[in-house]
Amino acid sequence: MTIGIITTSRADFGIYLPLLKALKNDGTFRLLLFAGGMHTSEMYGNSYQLIEAQGFKINEKLYSLSPGDDAESIAKAMGTTTHVFASIWKKYASKIDVLFVLGDRFEMFAAASSVIPFGIPLAHIHGGETTLGAIDNKFRHALSCLSNFHFTTNEEHKNRVAKITGSSENVFNVGALGIDSIMNMKLFTPLEFKKSFQFSVDEPYILCTYHPETMHVGTNKTNVVELIKAFMKQPMKVLCTLPNADTDGQIIRKKLLEFEKKYPQKITCFENLGQKGYLTAMKYCSIMVGNTSSGIIESAAMGIPVVNVGNRQQGRLSSNNVVHVSNEPSAILKGITSALKLKGKKFKEVYGNGAAAKQIIAQLKKIRTRK
Repeated sequence: MTIGIITTSRADFGIYLPLLKALKNDGTFRLLLFAGGMHTSEMYGNSYQLIEAQGFKINEKLYSLSPGDDAESIAKAMGTTTHVFASIWKKYASKIDVLFVLGDRFEMFAAASSVIPFGIPLAHIHGGETTLGAIDNKFRHALSCLSNFHFTTNEEHKNRVAKITGSSENVFNVGALGIDSIMNMKLFTPLEFKKSFQFSVDEPYILCTYHPETMHVGTNKTNVVELIKAFMKQPMKVLCTLPNADTDGQIIRKKLLEFEKKYPQKITCFENLGQKGYLTAMKYCSIMVGNTSSGIIESAAMGIPVVNVGNRQQGRLSSNNVVHVSNEPSAILKGITSALKLKGKKFKEVYGNGAAAKQIIAQLKKIRTRK
């Protein structure tokens, strides 16, 4: 059976990784990888190199991102992404039994849209979730509608996908692949991390990833300034990974880099830590602060308290390690205090038990495609 994988960012590749390794190690499958979006953008670190560093062959590299991050640039990037991905399916359509898409990014939706006329069966990971503060919510549900097979992260999301698509057939609750990584990946030691990234994890620090709220364009400049004000009023250093290619993402990126340049003793920013580096940073941090999905999905399994800021992740199911706060400095600081009190406690993980890749492999061996 030939399995195709569309990956458009460092984030989705990191999530895919346990499945990619399982597919590679199982003699039943042939793997085809298609990398586009942020992977092939110099601005976002040419993260296709992370794929190759893991020993995977990229069958096609596709270039489609526009330099801007305003609404027009995002819309044009969607059109370009559809165009460049469509140009390769004639070559691969007869070879692929199932083509995987993941999550909720606009590039992923555009790439998946180009597949439909070719009749390649799509399998969607992370469907049925809700993020009311981001336009990604619309793309995620649309990806579910485009797909033939669905691998969700819990029963609530499984039931939502069934409602969205009008059928419970081929909808499987397998848990989150990110939990697989936490359970199985050998992380850096503190010394190895310091040698690789010139950042010490031996002192207390906050891990931050902060993305724009794309349903509230125009508020993001103020929001990130408020976040920075909160960081300045607390004692810990901040390790920050920079935001994705979203509307207003460059505004946040610019403000965070200006903050780093002015106060390097307070914040260190990274474009790419890679999955191993990011999970290591998560393991050793005091708390996480920001609005990234990893703070909702993977953090409880790692035992890390989280301050989820603002509305981007509104509606997403979270474990009892997450403190939800508004985007004002006083609320963020209060959330940091509350989160620190949770340090050392055990949390209920609502996104599975670390066996997602194994379950997906088992279902792939059972499903019947068009061939």
